[in-house]
Amino acid sequence: MQMASLYIQLQQHDLLQLTPLQETNHHNPSTKSKAANEYTLLIALDHGIQLLTNNISKDLSQGSCILLPTQQSYILKTIKEQALVARYTFLAFQVDKSNLLPACPPLILGFPYRLSLSTIKLALAGEDWISPSPLQTNKQNRLQETKFTPTHHSKSAVTQTRLQLILSLMAQLESAAPPVQNDQAVQRTLSYMEQHYNEDLTVELLAEMAGMVRWQYSKLFKVMTGKKPTDYLTELRVQHAKRLLSSSTETLREISRQVGFKDEYYFSRRFHQLTGHPPREFANILRRTRQRTITDSLGRQISLPDTATRIVATGTNTLGELLAIGIRPVGAGITTMKSQVIYRNKLLQIPDIGLQGASEQVSLLKPDLILLGNYSEQQLPRLDAIAPTIVYRESTSTFERLRYIADLFGRSRTAEQWIDRYEESVRRIRRQLADDYIAGERATVYLVLGKNIYVMGQTGFAATVYESLGFRPTESVNQLIINGRPWIQIDYNKITQYAGDRNFVMIPQEEMNVNIPSPLQSLVGMLAPSKVHIVEAGWNYDDPLTRERLLTVLPSIFAKDGLTPLLANEKNKP
Repeated sequence: MQMASLYIQLQQHDLLQLTPLQETNHHNPSTKSKAANEYTLLIALDHGIQLLTNNISKDLSQGSCILLPTQQSYILKTIKEQALVARYTFLAFQVDKSNLLPACPPLILGFPYRLSLSTIKLALAGEDWISPSPLQTNKQNRLQETKFTPTHHSKSAVTQTRLQLILSLMAQLESAAPPVQNDQAVQRTLSYMEQHYNEDLTVELLAEMAGMVRWQYSKLFKVMTGKKPTDYLTELRVQHAKRLLSSSTETLREISRQVGFKDEYYFSRRFHQLTGHPPREFANILRRTRQRTITDSLGRQISLPDTATRIVATGTNTLGELLAIGIRPVGAGITTMKSQVIYRNKLLQIPDIGLQGASEQVSLLKPDLILLGNYSEQQLPRLDAIAPTIVYRESTSTFERLRYIADLFGRSRTAEQWIDRYEESVRRIRRQLADDYIAGERATVYLVLGKNIYVMGQTGFAATVYESLGFRPTESVNQLIINGRPWIQIDYNKITQYAGDRNFVMIPQEEMNVNIPSPLQSLVGMLAPSKVHIVEAGWNYDDPLTRERLLTVLPSIFAKDGLTPLLANEKNKP
């Protein structure tokens, strides 16, 4: 159905004012009809808003617009002092000649479409709460109301028109052409420059990576960034040099070498041109600058250096989050990750500091900031003595973790750009998979490790299944999520107690080739006749790198029948 044939009938609208001290169950407003074609549109007017439906949380950015059926109850929360959410409830009809037939807007229910706040304000211009006029005297207010305030019916008609415009803008995101291939190629080189700025990069090399000739690459690069490739790289190197100068006692020659300049004097000249100060003078200014103080998840006050370049980190997702915003740590807890994560090529030459950060190994790396997703109470005082140490909760959602870490390093804009790209990719993949599943189906994610069977909560691969694809957890899995359990080990006789309409069974690649019968075959057999999909266990992470790449393989996962890998292995046996 096209938006042009959609007619809406506004039921009511209001403004929800959220505070962190109140967690209110927001049920859709009671209306007379409760019809199947009745919907509620929520518009997040601030950052830091969390929406929970079926106990699955979604982080709403400022400008996120999400459509829900009125039968769907939900909870809205915020971490800010106050956050605003606009709410509209309406009936939707399809215009068929002279008839109005109940219909669903051509949008993905429960999925956040992100518009800019300026676009929302423009579309809703005139609403008192979205674009307030300057304060006036009581007399002026009375005069203005008498002269300009419309009748109730005409005001409702205007609001309905504005609502229809918002829905149309959301629908336009569906039909917008995907970025051209050349843009994506240049974007990949930008990411490469962020991580390899200290190497010998040339425009020719970058153009070759993008699959273009030099003049074509340079022209498109300047259109996208406003800078020449060489100038962009120089500014990137200077930014990293500024961080080193604030904390390092190395010579200028060594610092210039570390950030990719071959000549110390050329480095000093360009640094002076871009910052207005010679390198050492700039370093002295930075050292006189007051440090930031934050409160970590343990309630400790931590003083942060203004810039930090030598970062070590632990945690299941922390490394992927740092890499996603262009930060390559000098050490990480990758003991159990090296052979499992799908971005293992990015782990080359990153020293392993142990699962929880062994102080002896961390000390050798001379970090200026330590970020702990996993930590040991015994090791914590020792790490604190080495460098400022932040403990943060890995149990929060991907978006929340990414925003938190990005804010520590002044890279909030980079995080928001990733979130925008990811949401656009999710929208497209859900349209692509529209014939393969129905949003709202109940699903369960199992993990098979040897003879052990686990059920996942809202973490790892399950985060994509529930948050992005719109599946619902079964009642048993839902209870895990409510209890804050990331996963639970179960006995074979309890497998069917957790089963959904569709089941995703994760298993390490090497265990897919075991002799039949196997634990995997037994599990798949017990889940029949429901649909089963076999997924390689390397996808069982919910860091940004994994979630973004996972979207590209989802079509192949849905295309495979659960027994296919097993039957293929059986046929190939000698």
